[in-house]
Amino acid sequence: MNSKNLFAGGFLILLGILFLGKEWGWFHINWHEISRLWPLLLIYLGLVALLGKTNRSATVITIVLLCIAIPTVIVRSCQEKVGDAFDHNGIHIDMDDDDDKDNNDDNDTTFKGSKQNLVEPMNASIKSATLNFSGGAAEFDIKETSKDLVEADADLDFGNISLKKTGDADSPKIDFALKGKTNNINIDDDNHNKVNLKLNPEVIWDMNFEFGAGKADFDLSQYKIKNLSIKTGLTETDVKLGDKTDNLDVKIESGLTDIEFQIPESVGCRIDIDGGLNDKDFEGFIQKNGHWETPNFDKSTKKINLKFEGGLQSLKVRRY
Repeated sequence: MNSKNLFAGGFLILLGILFLGKEWGWFHINWHEISRLWPLLLIYLGLVALLGKTNRSATVITIVLLCIAIPTVIVRSCQEKVGDAFDHNGIHIDMDDDDDKDNNDDNDTTFKGSKQNLVEPMNASIKSATLNFSGGAAEFDIKETSKDLVEADADLDFGNISLKKTGDADSPKIDFALKGKTNNINIDDDNHNKVNLKLNPEVIWDMNFEFGAGKADFDLSQYKIKNLSIKTGLTETDVKLGDKTDNLDVKIESGLTDIEFQIPESVGCRIDIDGGLNDKDFEGFIQKNGHWETPNFDKSTKKINLKFEGGLQSLKVRRY
């Protein structure tokens, strides 16, 4: 074997491992991290130019580079899975001190205690808004609407919630977070956190949810939503969608979890899946050209596009 064969073979093995892991839901491929390894190609070409293709030193150095590169890419790609596993066992780790500094901002209202209430008032000039929602282990509910832009009620055994408004006056960004006591490290076998969120139904929303272990029950049928993104760890998640907008794009990235979506019968719906699924239930859908669609998808004036990525334990989509 020469260095050229080793490099080419190792590169193919790396791609095979990454694609296999992606298909089985072991981890999400982070192409950005892979692209950062491009200097290895320059190093390899330099070694070949200096030492020759069949030189033993070039072969040894190539092997060393591959032994470093392959585990590095896999570990970086597995980081999200490791974080989900910690959340599932009640451990959430975030050593970023920047968030603590942000909490001292005049625009950031943070409370600590067992019962907390945060309100961001509504302004008549607001037509659209973005909600960025992040949290650890808790029960999250969205079931009612509010005359305010955002209203949050929390009954917590640990931690605190924060609400921050930034961006344009007519199209603000709302950052909601549930965090732990000290650098967001929580070990909670018996603790129970409950968070209830209410939003203004007259605003056109972009919603981004990211949370670890716990349970989420989101009734979003009364809201005008343009884009919806959900990233979860090991959770039980129920989402009810409505028909308030003509086109709604939904993206879900998840680990091992149970997810159920409710879709109005009057809306056409298409489902795309990228990743391993242990169980799926798409009653009333037909498989067509690699998608699952409702029979009325092509003719419907209002459409919902669901895209699932990652390994899912159970996925159910039903119509109401």
